[in-house]
This record gives sequence, structure tokens and C-alpha cells, in this order.
Amino acid sequence: MLLFSCICFIIVAEDPKVHLGKLKRFSLRELQVATDSFSNKNILGRGRFGKVYKGSLVDGSLVAVKRLKEERTPGGEL
Repeated sequence: MLLFSCICFIIVAEDPKVHLGKLKRFSLRELQVATDSFSNKNILGRGRFGKVYKGSLVDGSLVAVKRLKEERTPGGEL
């Protein structure tokens, strides 16, 4: 049985009021490398808000990365 860490990935503008504490912030490039550019072969599942990809970080850690859809609803909300 494989165990995965979970990383939720949202592209947003930097907000100085948001504090992640001890959580690691990953760049888009790091997540692209980990998931082989979000390759279809790495899709673990799909949901209402996006796809989940398996990946491997440069340190060898196995991760699951959720890439949210970029759809807007009427009224401009995500």
C-alpha cells in the first residue's frame, strides 16, 4: 500500500495576510516536475473541482497534487 502526502494547489496572487505556518509552499515548476507536467498517466482521480495527480518530489516523497479547474461562475466567483 502506497501512502501519499496531500498537497492542494491553487494559483493565487501572493497575500501577505496568509500565513502557512510550517507548511511548504511549492512552485508551479516543482509541481510540474513532480507530476511530469500534470501528465494524464499520473491522474489518480477527478472531482468536481479538478483532477488529482500522483507525483514524486525531488527528495523522493510521494505526493498527490490537486490541480483546481480554472472555471468561473456567473458573478465572477471561482
